[in-house]
Amino acid sequence: MQEAAHCEGDDHMKQKQQTTKRKERVTLSLSADMVERLRTVVYWSPTLTLTGVVESAILSTLKKLERGKRFKKRKGKLPVGRPRKDQSS
Repeated sequence: MQEAAHCEGDDHMKQKQQTTKRKERVTLSLSADMVERLRTVVYWSPTLTLTGVVESAILSTLKKLERGKRFKKRKGKLPVGRPRKDQSS
């Protein structure tokens, strides 16, 4: 009986890991200098990947931006393209 409970717990952990590991492709533009620096660091650091470095940097920034704040869930997709200029000027 205890073994069955253990298996159910393992299934729950596997489901949680799969949810957190799901990846989504995002396309964005970065300065050529930044991309070159990133590639150089990853090239000379065998344990790093481009995705890992970018995910770590974004996660760190998100934690700082979200500290003490609660953001409502988005109601739709983000606008595509450059931000619109302020019309009040």
